[in-house]
Amino acid sequence: MRRVIKALFWLAFALAIVGTGSYASARFTAGELVGGPRSPVEGRTSTFAFRGVESVKGNPRAWVLTYSRVRLPGVNRVRVVVSVAGKLLAVQPPDLEARLAAYRRSLEP
Repeated sequence: MRRVIKALFWLAFALAIVGTGSYASARFTAGELVGGPRSPVEGRTSTFAFRGVESVKGNPRAWVLTYSRVRLPGVNRVRVVVSVAGKLLAVQPPDLEARLAAYRRSLEP
């Protein structure tokens, strides 16, 4: 019995490490996209889509990071979908990078 409990403990520990690494990878990927601490995109909430993300081809399981406080003209919410391995799968709005570049250009003197 003691061996089973010890094995379950180590399995849970390993799964926690893998899950934490996956989440950190997703946050890093999304952070590179939206920018640093002075980004106009804030208010992140993160969820893991166990049943898959229907809006992405193939319905993959992925991290969905939603930003609710957005200071970009015409954008109320930003949604970033990142795979378990940290690969960017989808962004809403699709032209987010262009909007961020335009916003940063507008701040220049």
